[in-house]
Amino acid sequence: AELGQIPERPVPILALNRTDSDALQSGSALVQLSLAPEDDAQRIAELAYGSGARKALLLRPAGERGARLEDVLQERWQALGGQTVSTASYASAEAYSDNIKNALNLNASEQRASDIRSMLATNIEFTPRRRQDIDVIFLLADSPVEARSLKPLLAFHYAGTVPVYATSSAYSGVPDPKDRDLNGLRLAEIPWLLGSNPGLRVAFAAGDTGSVSLARLNALGADAWLVQSRFAQLQAGADALLRGDTGLLRLDPSLRLQREPVLAVFDGSDLAQP
Repeated sequence: AELGQIPERPVPILALNRTDSDALQSGSALVQLSLAPEDDAQRIAELAYGSGARKALLLRPAGERGARLEDVLQERWQALGGQTVSTASYASAEAYSDNIKNALNLNASEQRASDIRSMLATNIEFTPRRRQDIDVIFLLADSPVEARSLKPLLAFHYAGTVPVYATSSAYSGVPDPKDRDLNGLRLAEIPWLLGSNPGLRVAFAAGDTGSVSLARLNALGADAWLVQSRFAQLQAGADALLRGDTGLLRLDPSLRLQREPVLAVFDGSDLAQP
């Protein structure tokens, strides 16, 4: 933010983070490139809508970050024409199941069955029925651990046939057999993790220690070099794009690089591009 207060620099400065645009002075030449989760949230709204989905259930962690991502996703989803028919926030792993049951109206279904048993004075066989007015689920999990718990619970609670979209926070960036619990999950991911720029990835891999975050930072560094070398192209107009390793890049009027990740899907424990 302090860099943004330096007025009228003759040479643009590329910052590998994102700050509040209100903190920037008019005429600031601070260009911002980041892995902001807000880009993922907007993108999964676009991907879901593009698939034909229109009515969503949204699950998010309690707290400021979850609320912020919900706001970003909802704004984009509604602008496209989508509707969110149910939302739920969870504060702890112990609450996952109850939160999902409430969001899917399973508690109401179980209560109806209980009322019928009481009225008939007999024990009847019963399978709970979830709400039928959703065709997509947005899962704003903070971590792979959260996602691996929540995705199977959705199937357990009769929502296994509903497509689930998540941000890249659901994947560590490192292959893990435990990710088989994410089978079928769709997420907005950086092209780097799906095989883009193989030559550069091999070069970076020589110093890779298997860090959870290193692959994403490598991709960010690659795109920083791309942006500085082709910045004039990005300034050519609103339709100017760069195909980067963190996604499709577009420069907005506030000099933020808006990033469009690609669709990825878990096939078993492996991440693939459909």
